[in-house]
Amino acid sequence: MKGKILLLIISMLVFGATVKPNEDENKKNVLKNKNLVVALDTCRYNYFLHKGNPSGYQFELLELFAGYSGVNLDFCIVPDSLKFDMLNKGSIDIAVFSEGFDSLYSVFNRYENICSSIPLDDSIKSVWLASDDNMLLMLEINEWASKLKGDKIYGYLHAKYFKHKHNKNTNQISPYDNILKKYSAEIGWDWRLMASIVCQESQFRPAVVSKSGAAGLMQLMPNTVRSFGVKNVYNPEENIKGGIKLIAYLADIFEKKGVPENELVNFVLAAYNAGHGKIFNFMKETDAAGLDKNKWSDVYSVILTTNHASVSKSKFRGKETLKFVDNVLNHYKHYRNFFSC
Repeated sequence: MKGKILLLIISMLVFGATVKPNEDENKKNVLKNKNLVVALDTCRYNYFLHKGNPSGYQFELLELFAGYSGVNLDFCIVPDSLKFDMLNKGSIDIAVFSEGFDSLYSVFNRYENICSSIPLDDSIKSVWLASDDNMLLMLEINEWASKLKGDKIYGYLHAKYFKHKHNKNTNQISPYDNILKKYSAEIGWDWRLMASIVCQESQFRPAVVSKSGAAGLMQLMPNTVRSFGVKNVYNPEENIKGGIKLIAYLADIFEKKGVPENELVNFVLAAYNAGHGKIFNFMKETDAAGLDKNKWSDVYSVILTTNHASVSKSKFRGKETLKFVDNVLNHYKHYRNFFSC
């Protein structure tokens, strides 16, 4: 409730012009050259590297804001589930949240010292969060955001990132949508999540092969191909069928380990990328650290900070697995916004 009230107060300050010119100048002097830490996640609409250069809708908006206010920004990549605690503890100054203000009511009830900006766009109604201690920062964000939609650069950015390459009129993500729908329905999972895995693994290219030998749309390893009866790994239907069988298998073994339904997708995606044995090892490490082994944010933090060689005998790039999970979920978030079930 406090966050909602703060949003109304901030909007009144922005649109009611209650800040006097000399107060506004003092505010900008306080913020100018200040170093701020921003937390966002990796996807096309937030932050990614293109030919080694930072890109992304939210990243470019943040750069515009930095130019407007004179602040310096440092970026850290974290999942949504960790942003609120980091903001509450003061380890970050701005948390980028892409699902809009309406989904944040429960957050404001839990973290009463967090306030939200006004929505930054019309499509996904993304907002930036800050703590009450950074009220001058939030006033500056809202003042800038209130002018944003009248700026030509906003129209350019919106067209660049939201005129999606897929045809929304046909509600099609890829040429393989019908295959994804068919086999996803057999295991009761959302076909758009399966499409998100395909997008991350192969960019919908059926003939791609990785250095490790993973092949096809869902990048199946040779042992998976043998185990699930895939005869032609480059055949889109056989590859997708095999990949979704693997998803079902992983979901079953993590359910038997006691992972609750609301956490299952995270663990299955991590195991899809790294193998369930490695994830089991980190679940044990999480338990040994006194954390909840069936809670992904706890396992995530252990993977992020542990010496992987001490947990897994084979080579394991933990950060790559975490990035894989985050990227797939970000694709999924986008597909849920733009494509129906």
